[in-house]
Amino acid sequence: MQDIYKALKQFKENDYLRNQTFYENLSESQTPHTLFIGCSDSRVSPERLLQAYPGEVFHIRNIANIVPPAGQSVKYASTTSAIEYAVEVLNVKNIIVCGHSNCGGCAASIHPPENIDQLPYTSIWISQINALRDQIAEEMTDASLTEKATCLEKLNVVQQLENLLTFDNIRDRVENGHLVLNGWHYNIGAGEISIYNQESKEYEIF
Repeated sequence: MQDIYKALKQFKENDYLRNQTFYENLSESQTPHTLFIGCSDSRVSPERLLQAYPGEVFHIRNIANIVPPAGQSVKYASTTSAIEYAVEVLNVKNIIVCGHSNCGGCAASIHPPENIDQLPYTSIWISQINALRDQIAEEMTDASLTEKATCLEKLNVVQQLENLLTFDNIRDRVENGHLVLNGWHYNIGAGEISIYNQESKEYEIF
């Protein structure tokens, strides 16, 4: 805990004092341009990836960056309410769904750990990608677990983009050109972002 308190002190004495006017103005409102839907993984930092300042990016973080479809919106309201707020109230112009390499949630779906029974909430949550997992198992019978997990990470992002379009307000904004959906896969070790091309149906390294 001492390291955490040390960091808080450094923030107040250095970052805040150097940018006090910025933070005072920021306290009045937020106008983020982007909703970032990412995994809860501590290695994924939206602000670092986007080189963004506080107030520019609205976050939703959960295991395996999952977007429940409209039919499941009430059951998983923590995520869907944040999406609703970002779109309807904050009027974001972009939504990024960002998966990443070595995703624990995707790996657990492909090859559940021995203690998965002790993680009931996690099991329920990642069960949303069971259909993708089963598709990969059927189509990649000779692939390694790592190859299957990487494929799931990327297919999962595409599925979540499709899930976003099950919401009428999001689909309407996309069709009218008022909202852009982006699918990313972040290779942590290589520092590379692969962006899903909606036309070619392929990922392209940026």
